[in-house]
Amino acid sequence: MTVLPIKNEEGRACDTCRFWRKQAHRDEDDWGQCRRMPPILPDLVDDKLVIAGIWPSTKGGDWCGEWETFSLEDVDKPPS
Repeated sequence: MTVLPIKNEEGRACDTCRFWRKQAHRDEDDWGQCRRMPPILPDLVDDKLVIAGIWPSTKGGDWCGEWETFSLEDVDKPPS
């Protein structure tokens, strides 16, 4: 089965979204996390595991309907 990509001609991709944070993930360098919504907890029931919230991992070229423009004001600035 061949999956054809959906075109996003407006340039609204994860790597230009204000909610996306690039991360070194797997063996590729174009992965990041979408921080649009709070992290979700996996559905696991095990008293021996430490469960932490996770954000969705996406590739820089992915996109969705929640995209918002990125600005320099969104960059995390170190405390002075």
